Formats: sequence, C-alpha cells, structure tokens
Amino acid sequence: MITKRIAIFSSTTTLVVALLAAPLASSAGAATVTKRIIKVETSIASQQKITHTVSPNGRRVYGFNLLVGRDERGSNPIDVEMLGNVNYLKGNGPFFGFITFTAKDGSTLGVQMNGKAKVLPSGTDTRVIARLKVIGGTGKWLHAEGKGTFTGLRTVALGNDVKSKFVIRLKAR
Repeated sequence: MITKRIAIFSSTTTLVVALLAAPLASSAGAATVTKRIIKVETSIASQQKITHTVSPNGRRVYGFNLLVGRDERGSNPIDVEMLGNVNYLKGNGPFFGFITFTAKDGSTLGVQMNGKAKVLPSGTDTRVIARLKVIGGTGKWLHAEGKGTFTGLRTVALGNDVKSKFVIRLKAR
C-alpha cells in the first residue's frame, strides 16, 4: 500500500512538473516582440516601373513601382523593399502597396501602406505620406503587430528616388 502511494505521488509530481514546464519549453525558441518603435530613413530607388498614361496630355497615370533602399545608420542595417501602386492625376492621388523590412539577421517585417501623393508648388517636388499597418513578420518580428507612417519626398518624376522615413510602432502580441 505504501509502495503504491509513493508510485502515484511520484507519477503525479512528474505530471505536474511536466505541465508547468511545457509552456516554457514550447516558447524557448520563439521571438518575442516588446513595445518599441522602428525608425528607418533611406532613399529608396526604383528598380522596376510599369506605368500607363490613359488620358490626354499625360494627366492620368497608373501603375506599379518597385523601390529598394537600405538604412545603414547604426550597427543594425535594415533593407527596404517597397511594392507601390499608383493612380495619379497631374501627379496627385492615391497609392497603396506593401513594404518589406529586412534586418541584418534575416528577420522580416511586412506592412501594408495606403497613402496620397501631392505635388508641391514648385511643380517638380512631390510629397508622399501613408499609413502603415503591420501584416506580420519572421525571426525577431515573428508575432509583430502595429501601425506606423511613411513620409517621403521625390524631387523629380515618378519612378525616381524618394527620400523616405518610416516609423513603425510595434506592440506585444
């Protein structure tokens, strides 16, 4: 009888320890995201552009642009890849698309953007601003959620470099 109780106690103790340790063991390799801000500043350059003019005098332009850049400030460079779609009338109008940020360690953060472009009074400069929403990530950004902004300035025609600033506020999931 005493032997049976010790065996049951021993089995129960093992089960309780296993159950308590399970959450620790299962999340040991997972990345965690704490509340923080990611700031990226770079000039993004067009790598591929497909646009179409569909109105007299080139007033309406729509299409796609792939832009890339790299923020090399500090010891943790971040690469930027933007897939942008535009629908502009006289250079003004909406744009939308996706941005992938890639950290030095290979972690990626995907965001969706929705914004507007506005030609400035100079007639050659265009200011862009967009809201960003985190789609998801990998590595250190695996469970990332958050929102942010993209602001930029293009000083020449559509498809040329855009001086860009991205600010993303991540929150824990």
